[in-house]
Amino acid sequence: MATGLGILAFTGIFLFHHLTSVRSRDAVVNGIITNVRAPEEGTLVEIRAQVGDFIHPLDGPVAVLNNDHVSTAGVKNIETWLQRRRGELGAAKAKLAQLQGLLAAAEADSTHQQRLEITESDRRVAAAKAELAAAQANLADAKARHELAKINYQRFSSLAQQGAVAQSQADAARTELQQSQAQVRHHQRTVEAAARTVEALAAEARAAQLGLTLRNTRSNYDPRLRLQELRMQIAEQAAIVSGIEAEIATKVQELAAAQQYVAQRQVVPVEAPVAGYVWHVDAQPGTFLGKGDAILQMLDCQRRWVDVFVDEQSLRLIHPGTKATIEPYGANKRVFRGTVVNIRSGLGRLNPGNDTALPIPENYPRQSQVRVEFDSSEHLGEGNFCYVGYTAKVTFDLRSSP
Repeated sequence: MATGLGILAFTGIFLFHHLTSVRSRDAVVNGIITNVRAPEEGTLVEIRAQVGDFIHPLDGPVAVLNNDHVSTAGVKNIETWLQRRRGELGAAKAKLAQLQGLLAAAEADSTHQQRLEITESDRRVAAAKAELAAAQANLADAKARHELAKINYQRFSSLAQQGAVAQSQADAARTELQQSQAQVRHHQRTVEAAARTVEALAAEARAAQLGLTLRNTRSNYDPRLRLQELRMQIAEQAAIVSGIEAEIATKVQELAAAQQYVAQRQVVPVEAPVAGYVWHVDAQPGTFLGKGDAILQMLDCQRRWVDVFVDEQSLRLIHPGTKATIEPYGANKRVFRGTVVNIRSGLGRLNPGNDTALPIPENYPRQSQVRVEFDSSEHLGEGNFCYVGYTAKVTFDLRSSP
């Protein structure tokens, strides 16, 4: 009884799997080969991966090229320009320093000149005041003489009228009176002139105290004007120095960018385009490569598939989108999931695009190619080229057919 039940159960399971799945003959796991090419021409100096190595784009460059043919004319032109402008900057700074030295000397001369002018002005004012005092004393003496001459004239004139003295004496007294009047007028003018001189010299003294001048120097040139000219020249020269320094700073940045560009062109890192295994190395260190020449081949583990050949009668049950399990024989019981992506029939019996059809031999197998792509990219880095090349058993799950 138990044996019969076991046989029935086995038969039921067999019939269930037979009715809900289709198994293929052996298929081979396949994948995409991506060529890693030289982005620029140059000599291959280093390859950092060998056949069988699993590499990832984030691991860094897989190879390095050295391009000795990169033009450095732009860098040399900038360096020549910088050398010339730095020489001009040195000359401009030297001229600025010279002007600043002249300014310091001119400021010292101006200070000394002002001190001398103040001293000289004070001396002239003192001398003019002394002259004014002398003139005032002479005027006072002339006025006293005039008063005395006036008294004498009145006395001799009265005596002459009385006949006590000769008329000539009265005339002489009148002449003396007239002369004393003339002397008074002369000394009065002298005092007025001396007073004006004192006033003018006092004004010059006040101007000297303020650093001003009311008259020209012996050379007919005011040193303060030289100070103003030097300050203007220094400001202009400082602006020239600042302008050259700004130009040099800009060119230094351009030089750094040009040098970086040349360095990037001279040392060219080659990045891995995908994650996968090195399938084949096409070039060896020391080889000169042109732009686009192959360096190595990588197996793109992100896209793998198997091509399954089944009888055309099975296509009634298999359609694009049908799920499948892929079991590589040498993969230590690894089981992968996949999906049918396309189906191609007429293999060996059809020549597409040819108007002439050949007769099909009798009993020629009617097989179709069913491509099943892996659903995931798991189990990539196990040192087995992502199982590409492994023989696998593919089982279609008919329950998942659209």
